[in-house]
Amino acid sequence: MKLRRIEIENFRGFSPGIEIEVDDFTALIGRNDIGKSSILAALTIFLEGDGIKMEPDDGCIRGNRDAVRISCEFEELPGKVILDDQFETSLADEYLLRANGRLRITKLYDCTKSKVGAPSIYIDATSHPVDAAGRSLLPLTLPELKKLAASNGVELEPGEAPVKAKVRRALVSRGAGFEFKSAQVPIGKNDSETLWTQLLKQLPLCALFVSDRSSSDKDREAQTPLAIAVEAALDEMQADLDALAAHVAQRVQSVADRTLAKLHEMNAELASALSASLRDKPKWRDLFKYTLSSNDGVPLDKRGSGVRRLVLLNFFRAEAERRAAAEGTRPVLYAIEEPETAQHPNHQKMLMQSLLEISAKGGQVLVTTHAPGLAGEVPLANIRFIDKADDGRRVIRSLSDGGADNLFELIADRLGMLPDNQVRVLVCVEGVNDVRFLKHVSHRLHQTDAALPDLSKDPRYVFVPMRGANLRDVVNQHIFRNCRKPEFHLYDHDGTGTYADQIAEVRARGDASTALQTQKRYIESYIHPASLLRVKGVSVAINDTDDYTSSLGNQLGEKKSRVKAILCDEVAPAMTAIEIDERDGTGEIRTWLHTLAAMAE
Repeated sequence: MKLRRIEIENFRGFSPGIEIEVDDFTALIGRNDIGKSSILAALTIFLEGDGIKMEPDDGCIRGNRDAVRISCEFEELPGKVILDDQFETSLADEYLLRANGRLRITKLYDCTKSKVGAPSIYIDATSHPVDAAGRSLLPLTLPELKKLAASNGVELEPGEAPVKAKVRRALVSRGAGFEFKSAQVPIGKNDSETLWTQLLKQLPLCALFVSDRSSSDKDREAQTPLAIAVEAALDEMQADLDALAAHVAQRVQSVADRTLAKLHEMNAELASALSASLRDKPKWRDLFKYTLSSNDGVPLDKRGSGVRRLVLLNFFRAEAERRAAAEGTRPVLYAIEEPETAQHPNHQKMLMQSLLEISAKGGQVLVTTHAPGLAGEVPLANIRFIDKADDGRRVIRSLSDGGADNLFELIADRLGMLPDNQVRVLVCVEGVNDVRFLKHVSHRLHQTDAALPDLSKDPRYVFVPMRGANLRDVVNQHIFRNCRKPEFHLYDHDGTGTYADQIAEVRARGDASTALQTQKRYIESYIHPASLLRVKGVSVAINDTDDYTSSLGNQLGEKKSRVKAILCDEVAPAMTAIEIDERDGTGEIRTWLHTLAAMAE
């Protein structure tokens, strides 16, 4: 089963509640103390993970502390479940699913008492058969169901009476007084309890790795995998260990016998009251204490905090996977707080890529961070930005709330810094018209080939308009060196070789930067005359070398500078992908975009 949604209400700072859609990989980003850790804590409590339980002070003081609610929705559900008398049924056949096909489970806790007891558990179904009082049939015993059938005039057919699931179906299909409504089906007795026992074996195993923990090879997660290895090795040698213990016991007994024989000569009464015995059985495991040391003999405890945390995180992963395997087929859901803590930027990227790979291979990962740069390593669709509304409520912003630009503007505004790690490439062009043209045509071509970047939306690319002497200064002085981003330069091909030196210098940098010239005279030479005719109702000859903008300006009654803006901002977006490729017979524009895609990887 895969988690797809979590809702939290009256838990810590979440009153009113909050709802979060969850992917295979989800990054929760927000400022400090906004509730990121509380979300992971609530999830761990719900899934009964190690290290955290519901406490009385987890109830929100501004909400209903006697109704602390955590609800989770799951997909990839078991196809069949076994209820009474080994009867095979399904969650759908028992009308337990949501309209979206998910299984939604709610746990309610009472945090008003000195000790929080076990939660009340419900399955929230969208369309579930209930009686006039709104009660589900699932928790009823077989005698109760038969009595209900008799009172409703439902005559049970042969084979139905012994099986509760069949009686329920008979009541729903042939009885009166049952309606399909949104219902909370209580878990706790009879078939509902049997069902819950099976679901527990399928729910994800939540492994929570908190940010403010010590990072030592003496930590439980670090010691557990090593201790298990010791135990496995000792099990393999158990026969030899028993023989060793017997040999030691024999030798000790021999010495004891000689000693007591001598004592008997001096005090027979005392000697007869004594005997040799083993005080404690050998604790072989306690004899082996392991640590991780570098090739220089430096133990992990003496290494830097970043190295310790990185190693411990992987011990943590190893132990989580071992537990999941020991419990059968339960998937592992990793809930990791601030993986960037104490890590070098290179390690941050490597760690994030490793976590993304875990999710790509079927696992599930939730991370929290308040570093926009680290969030930049995550696909936009996987980011959940936790924000605070004007009325103080916590809200979730995602890519669907206005697109990438809006999402990153919010992140930059709330966190007080720009998500600069989103930027991968600086696109240096001669002017703003080039920017307009490339954004429009890349958007159109991206629709036909997703491998081509859409420069109008993709935050990995930033345009830098340049011209003339300014362009030369940018190249010669490498003005953007401190940005540490590769640069893609595109210059008009005017036939004079004006930029030959700049092109050579950019290509020689050795940082993946490159520089190209258009094969046609300038960017406006790639406009298709058919699109110009559709948009402006004028017809001009457009070839690769001539400057047609002057004659076009005469027809439109516009200055040359204005004509170029019209071409790049009005005509270019009207070109179809076919027209773009037809005017660009050598596929030059697609080559530019493929180059940019490779540079951003």
